[in-house]
Amino acid sequence: MHARMTRYEGGSPDSIEENLERKKHVLPTEPGQTEGMKGVIFLTDRASGAITVISLWEDENALQASEDAAVRVREEVLAPGESASVQHCEVALLEVEQASPGI
Repeated sequence: MHARMTRYEGGSPDSIEENLERKKHVLPTEPGQTEGMKGVIFLTDRASGAITVISLWEDENALQASEDAAVRVREEVLAPGESASVQHCEVALLEVEQASPGI
């Protein structure tokens, strides 16, 4: 499994909810964009206004196949004064506790 980690910095802490809504548009919605995508995680630092989006991909090929769309969408969701940095990583360990019913 591979991951793309995008960290958005420079956005206002006061508008973090608006920025989160804008960032949700980085999720693939067009046919073929989700091929190989296994999940996504949004992390926030409400004190600084930073948002980190981690997308999980079946393998490196799926991650690379999504890169052109990711670059385009990333530019579209930047808030004024915000910058984005990107890292690609291999996922060495992923453990998730199953949620209880009703959560």
